[in-house]
Amino acid sequence: MDWNKLKESAWTFISFLPDTIKRTSIWIIISYLIPVINIAIIWGIRGDFNWDLNTLSILLVTNACFITSLLFLIDKKRELTSVLNTISLVVAIVLFAFSIAQIEKQMLIFPMYIYKSGAFVTLAVSLFVGLVSKYDEVEAKSLMRAEQGRAKKETTVDNKKIEL
Repeated sequence: MDWNKLKESAWTFISFLPDTIKRTSIWIIISYLIPVINIAIIWGIRGDFNWDLNTLSILLVTNACFITSLLFLIDKKRELTSVLNTISLVVAIVLFAFSIAQIEKQMLIFPMYIYKSGAFVTLAVSLFVGLVSKYDEVEAKSLMRAEQGRAKKETTVDNKKIEL
């Protein structure tokens, strides 16, 4: 793996993060709006909010659905992102399945912090991979070169400086 190329790609991604967030935000908001409404309904019925297994299972299943959609959007050349996405999908599905079993059987399978950590880690990964899926590295690099070209005031041709 070429670390310099990876570092350059990471820097380009970070530089274009605001634009990528703008292009991704509506999609993420729509994807997570229904679970937020469901959690708000549970909160309203109970009168107080806490991250219990019911609310965490809603978040886990939403993460699993979002990550599944990302499997089809990710460029297959981005192997690291694909692997990260697949691992997150497996974690979200397994934790969701165990949370449902734990709710139904009324028995402790995993401690609550495992579900909570898993839900928030898979949420973070799904948001990151969502950003990566909407990020176009070729377009970003060409825009960076265009900006650098506009900033140039002179160039050299045949050892002669020419002002632009």
